Amino acid sequence: MKRLSFCTALAAALLHALMLAGCGGGGSATVAGVSDGTPPAKTEGPAAPTGVTATGGINMVTLAWNPVPDATSYNIYWSANPGVTPGTGVKITGAGSPYHHDGLLVSQTYFYVVTAVDSSGVEGPASGQAATVSASNGANLYAVYCAGCHGSIAATTIMDGTPDHIKAAIAANTGGMGTLATLTAGQIDSIAQLLPCH
Repeated sequence: MKRLSFCTALAAALLHALMLAGCGGGGSATVAGVSDGTPPAKTEGPAAPTGVTATGGINMVTLAWNPVPDATSYNIYWSANPGVTPGTGVKITGAGSPYHHDGLLVSQTYFYVVTAVDSSGVEGPASGQAATVSASNGANLYAVYCAGCHGSIAATTIMDGTPDHIKAAIAANTGGMGTLATLTAGQIDSIAQLLPCH
């Protein structure tokens, strides 16, 4: 009879301990499906970066974006094809804003998205695609936009190729040059450096 009482008491004590552990009564045992007090692993990264811009230069693109709370670094994904995603783009890790993407082909359009990464290494969703940018040098820009009307650089018909004169001709649509209104000031300066009287 005493043995039965001891077994009954032991069973009751074990049941009580399990109930306390399962109900948050201070026990440290972990029961399947019940937390042991350790915070769950973070699975959602920082927000997607906003305000992503891409600015073309000579054989380079400069990217910039707004800072993201909780981000410790950023990844850039780029491609020469539109619709770039983290799954299809070439990855650049540990980037910061602004970022200079150097060594690019001239007269090539590039596409970018940016993601934020937190201190745990969790990556958030991708930004919207950056505006397309042509990374070009002056000679290639001239060949694409000017040579058809003004001949090669060596034999150009442009006699006053200062940036201000080029901008004024574009603004006045001289000879149909209004179609060049998408050229940036930097691109116009790159063309002007090659021309007489620049």
